Parts: sequence; structure tokens; C-alpha cells
Amino acid sequence: MRIQDTRTPFMNSTMNGVSFSAYVMAPAVPLAMLGVGLATSNSSFTMAGLQIGAGILLTTATTMAMKSLFHRPRPYDSYPGELHPLQYEKSYSFPSGHTSVAFATATSLSLQMRKWYVAVPAFLWAVTVGYSRMYLGVHYPSDVLVGALVGVASAYITYKIQEIVKPDVQVPLLKLSF
Repeated sequence: MRIQDTRTPFMNSTMNGVSFSAYVMAPAVPLAMLGVGLATSNSSFTMAGLQIGAGILLTTATTMAMKSLFHRPRPYDSYPGELHPLQYEKSYSFPSGHTSVAFATATSLSLQMRKWYVAVPAFLWAVTVGYSRMYLGVHYPSDVLVGALVGVASAYITYKIQEIVKPDVQVPLLKLSF
């Protein structure tokens, strides 16, 4: 409720955009990695794209299952008249799906690339997505925290599976051959 007291028109549109970016970046990142891998016959990029996509699919399935299991109402439904959301959602609140896919994407990228200049912006973006969900009035902090944990865990699990299937695959950042 305190966040809504700090809202401004500029931040309202910014946070809407940040929130929307989660469902744009989530498919774009693995598809780009997969596309580069296939176009250049680079198996590292191909495997990275598959792992990132698998992490996002796992986090999405887990998040949807948890929403169906817990049936937690949105904050604006629990506090009508007190909380004024900037958007309305049709699904349940717990956990945050936007946050889970953002953290799955950031974690997968960080595990694949292993460079600070990939990890820092990726996680800053994921944290901002989580904050945007609270700013917009559609999630509780606990929804965002659990969404982040689900995203990180899903990415880590699929990364470990990738290591078993094809060990020692690391994505070379600037070594693309066209």
C-alpha cells in the first residue's frame, strides 16, 4: 500500500513496460540463442537455447500449478478500496508468474554465460520485474519472493539436467563463426 503513494505517471508507464517485458524476453532469449546456434552450427548456443527454454517452461508449469493449488486472491481483491491497482489480472496471485519467468531467464543466462556483465543486468532486470508487480498493485511481496525462488530453482534444475545430458557445454560469448 505504501508503494501506491509514490506513484507518478512516468513510473506508472515505466513499470507497466517493465512488467510486460517479462513475457517478451522469456521467449525471445531462448529463441535467439537457439536461432544463433542453428544458424551457425554452434551446439553450445543450441543447447543453451534449449536449456533456457526448458527452464522457462518448467517455471511456467510450476507457477500455474501453484496458483491452482493455493488460490490466493490478488491484493486488490483482499483490500478493496484501500489498494488501487494499475492493472487487473484474472489469475490467482501466488506466486508471481512474471517474476518467476524473469528469474528463470536471468538465472539460465547467468549459468550459461558465466560473465558478470551478463548476470548483473539480467538480475537487475528480474528484480525490477518483481518490483513492478508490486508497484502495479497485483502482487504481495511474498508472491514476488516465491516467484523468484521458483524461477531460480527451475533454471538450476534444467541446467543440471543439461550437464548430465551434455556435460561441459559453456557458451562462448564472442566466438561466433558465421
